[in-house]
Amino acid sequence: MARGASILTLAITSEVALIVIAYLLSWLCGIELSWSTSATSLTIGALSAIPLLVGNHLLWQWTQNNPSSVYARFSREIIVPLCREVTTFQAFLIGILSGVGEEVLFRGALNLIIAHWGGLFLAFLGSSVAFAWVHFIGNTKRWGGMIPLYTLVGGALWLVWFCTQSLAAAAATHALYNFLAIIWIRRLALRAEGRAA
Repeated sequence: MARGASILTLAITSEVALIVIAYLLSWLCGIELSWSTSATSLTIGALSAIPLLVGNHLLWQWTQNNPSSVYARFSREIIVPLCREVTTFQAFLIGILSGVGEEVLFRGALNLIIAHWGGLFLAFLGSSVAFAWVHFIGNTKRWGGMIPLYTLVGGALWLVWFCTQSLAAAAATHALYNFLAIIWIRRLALRAEGRAA
């Protein structure tokens, strides 16, 4: 699982960079980031991961019947190999890191800056598209077809933030979704490999 350690190191580096960028942007723009951590917001955040997990499962099943789709190719070439390489503990850390790092930038600083200048709808759209685009920097030609799906995920996370006014809730949704999706995809991939052997 040496690759798992490399994946975790990359996650730590990239997510810490996002946190630094978020706090720098908020400081430069005079915007206060509010985590609003409470048992209620964390519970709402955790429960909000369920629709994302259901959607992920339905998309996974759809890709089995549509193996040439961009979703199936991305899953086969990027997601499944990454999920197979990490341990459960590494998946847990990656979930937390991505939940905190990405939410503080996209539903935190960027969202609030756009909302201040352009209103809530533009904040919803802009932060969701930026969230999607950042996942494919340098690979938009090959994987650009994934941007609409990731924009929907960003929109769902924005709605969690909007309904709770809590970055902690959005981070809980994101972290729990990523952790459980990694574990679930790894299990499905290993089970499929067992059948193929």
